[in-house]
Amino acid sequence: MTFVASLSTTGNTAVITLEGVLDDGSAEEFREHVAEAASQGVSRLVLEMSKLDRLSAAGLRGLAFCREKMTNEVDIVIVAPNKTVRAAIEDVGLQQSVTISERVPQ
Repeated sequence: MTFVASLSTTGNTAVITLEGVLDDGSAEEFREHVAEAASQGVSRLVLEMSKLDRLSAAGLRGLAFCREKMTNEVDIVIVAPNKTVRAAIEDVGLQQSVTISERVPQ
């Protein structure tokens, strides 16, 4: 399945929209978007996952990379993960360092 990621920034919030499968083949593209968002000095990183079908171990490492790349002052919000993606996030305890929400925060 094809992976698509896009980054947009409004004010102090960066939004990375993810579609498809975040796995070994797409993790580098995701990390590039995270690094770009980090370089912009945002205070919130939103990962919009409503169209993300699945995330592999490499995808989970990419989410951990978000926390490493962003300062502790940056809020990371995961929006609308499906049941499979949410379970993967919770299985490794990443929900302890991010916020999971059903919609993009205002």
